[in-house]
Amino acid sequence: MSDTNQNINILRTLVEEAADHRVSTSTDFAFLSGCIQGRLHQTVSVSTLERIWGYVEGYQTIRESTLDILARFIGFADWRTFVADYCSVPSARSSHRLSSPTLTANDIAADALITIEWNPGRRCTLRHLGEGRWRVEESIKSKLAPGDTFRCDRFTVGLPLFLDQYRHANDEPSLFVVGNRGGLTAINS
Repeated sequence: MSDTNQNINILRTLVEEAADHRVSTSTDFAFLSGCIQGRLHQTVSVSTLERIWGYVEGYQTIRESTLDILARFIGFADWRTFVADYCSVPSARSSHRLSSPTLTANDIAADALITIEWNPGRRCTLRHLGEGRWRVEESIKSKLAPGDTFRCDRFTVGLPLFLDQYRHANDEPSLFVVGNRGGLTAINS
């Protein structure tokens, strides 16, 4: 995930906090559009918000003018100021709520398969063995290999994945990090 995508993820979280409303349904996007209109007297369409939040597929680029409006909604002069004054200062975002898609081991039945992806072009299919234990079934462009096992309770798009008690072949169990740069890009169940 690029810095711009990470900054947009942070912006989305802060917009939800400023609206005091979690955004996850069509009705929520209409609500948010109304909040922006009411506060700033500027319009960001429901469909644009849905694309920015990844609720619907659409254009892969976002106009800077739209990002400017969202940055103003949370109290910054514009997008560039938000990035420079907030995203570029590590201590400024030491804690924040996550709004990225997340999957927990409790969400997946034993023996079910999920697929995770991360850059550059890596993908693994994992089988849930139950109670947060996983086995790699298929691996593309990754150091993980079929038959490897590990423990993991949470998968979140945009964050690295920490595999606890990772076992590869006859190696001793260790901690292994997937997607250290940019985190997971997709989770499919």
